[in-house]
Amino acid sequence: MKNTLLTGLTLFFLRGLVIIAQTGIMPPPALEGRIPWGLETLSVAPDFKWVNQTDSVWSLTYTGEAYEGKVTEVFAYYASPATLGEKNPGTGEYPGIVLVHGGGGTAFRIWALEWAERGYAAIAMDLSGNIPSNQQDNPWGSKGTRLEAGGPKQDDGHKFFRLDEDFNAQWQFHSVSNIIRAHSLIRSFPEVNPHKTAITGISWGGYLTNLVAGVDHRFSAAVPVYGAGYLHEGSAWDNQFDSLGADATQRWVELWDPSSYVANATVPMLFVNGTNDFAYFVENWQKTANLARNAQYSMIPELKHSHLHGAEPGEIYRFISTQLENKTEFINSIKLKQKGSQARYSTTPAPKEVYLAYTTEDKKSPEREWKLVPLDTAKGTVTIPSDARLWYIYWVDESGNRRSSEVKGWE
Repeated sequence: MKNTLLTGLTLFFLRGLVIIAQTGIMPPPALEGRIPWGLETLSVAPDFKWVNQTDSVWSLTYTGEAYEGKVTEVFAYYASPATLGEKNPGTGEYPGIVLVHGGGGTAFRIWALEWAERGYAAIAMDLSGNIPSNQQDNPWGSKGTRLEAGGPKQDDGHKFFRLDEDFNAQWQFHSVSNIIRAHSLIRSFPEVNPHKTAITGISWGGYLTNLVAGVDHRFSAAVPVYGAGYLHEGSAWDNQFDSLGADATQRWVELWDPSSYVANATVPMLFVNGTNDFAYFVENWQKTANLARNAQYSMIPELKHSHLHGAEPGEIYRFISTQLENKTEFINSIKLKQKGSQARYSTTPAPKEVYLAYTTEDKKSPEREWKLVPLDTAKGTVTIPSDARLWYIYWVDESGNRRSSEVKGWE
């Protein structure tokens, strides 16, 4: 019996290696066969058509998953140094990035433009079945209209309450698939280096970034902003889980919580959040990050929550450029060891600023007050206050990156 079990596990492992070798895509083992993703289909560029190529940011639609018996279309913006007018020899020179919007968002033209100006080929798709309006209140406006062949809306009904329906009625199934399709599409463009691609997402887009990183192993870097897992243990969606009940919540967690995916991610990841985020609480964010094999942290004091604020941190670009372009703007690291109330830390290279960040409050994450205590040296020993509930070492390096150790005290 033991030998039979080992043989089965070996075959499963070898089969997984074959899938990754052939497609670069493999879901977490516990979800293998449970979600009907067409892995080989997702690994190749979908059919697409250009909507507009007259601007510096182009627009297109590409084929998505079937929904309500019909094949869907997904709208996306695309920009690169070539669309901005720079010479393009078509030799795969540009790194690529996939940009994933959050709840209530859409494909953001400004986001694709910003990354193109940094030298990247960027694709920003809409995951709500919409096409964004040309008349927005601000560059990050989310006005839009339904595509005739649009997929499911990004509302709570499709996110939480379609568990008893087919997978093609569930928003996550479409969103993960359509993000991977966008990745396959941008990798097929001649100006893009398919071996140098990254993904970043904001809020629900950060949540999705965690899921996609555990399925699509072709990325070289991933940055989820705000978004994290263990949502059922405390988040802005407590009421939704109460409505689901215990059994359905467990099924939702197994299928769609980032905690079911992140351990399967092999890509270097930077987890970004704010100490008082109203949606993704600090403890659950840290628990999610701890599952990743190759994680770094940026817990920014009082970082505001919006698409504007989630796209703004320079840490995102500098982390990705360090991974994809061998730059050295994000190379600081920390060693941290705690014994009782004493914590020894060492940051290298020496940062510009270093602090002990802590809170003494047991309130919900958005309501806590955090304190920053300046530390005089790049390494040393610090005494953790006896009433600290959560704490971490926070520093700002020479490139301006706001960095953090693991948040302690939640265990």
